[in-house]
Amino acid sequence: MDRSQIRNMLLQTFEDFQMTRSERSALNQIFSHVSLTDHNLSLIRNEAFQIFREHKPAGVPDGQALSWLEDLIKILANTNTKEAALSSEALFSPHDDCSHRICRLISSARKKFDICVFTITDDRITEAILGAHARQVQIRIITDNDKSFDLGSDIERLERSGIPVRTDQTEYHMHHKFALFDSEYVLTGSYNWTRSASLNNSENLVITNDPQLLVRFESEFEKLWNGFVV
Repeated sequence: MDRSQIRNMLLQTFEDFQMTRSERSALNQIFSHVSLTDHNLSLIRNEAFQIFREHKPAGVPDGQALSWLEDLIKILANTNTKEAALSSEALFSPHDDCSHRICRLISSARKKFDICVFTITDDRITEAILGAHARQVQIRIITDNDKSFDLGSDIERLERSGIPVRTDQTEYHMHHKFALFDSEYVLTGSYNWTRSASLNNSENLVITNDPQLLVRFESEFEKLWNGFVV
């Protein structure tokens, strides 16, 4: 099953933003006769996230369209095939474990990653982001407007390089710290992307490929991205 076949099949079930019983049954039948390797599972998830981003009408509540995405993830998880092993890890600061792991994830990104963080002042992470941008990885950044003007903030530098950036313009703070890599891994935790977090603070960082968490964080990113107009 190639990418175009997968996309067409998923688009047919996305027309009304929810899966009927017959559609779920049909997908179960199809997937039960296909060798779902780790690569194929990743391909299907990528196409599903892409359809969710591109085809959800602005007037449709996120929760309504999200139910389609969650149904698909459940079908993949329940199919009697070779399922990608669940993988999670936790890291802590101070010390450089967190920052080095973020840089390695950025450097290993193949197609795209989305960043949603309060602030970025760690030049090592910024250089890794710019390196990914140079090799034409698609990147989007959401951050807080107040922190983007702080001394040492790298947001303006990243935006000048051509990376799309959107900021929270409200009186409150966009205080998230998470990132999504190739629709395969989500990174989250208290860890701020700053040198002080690496050198001094007690922080945590969690990385997982749990598909249900990926769905939730992907939805949150898209909601914020569409809400923070340029």
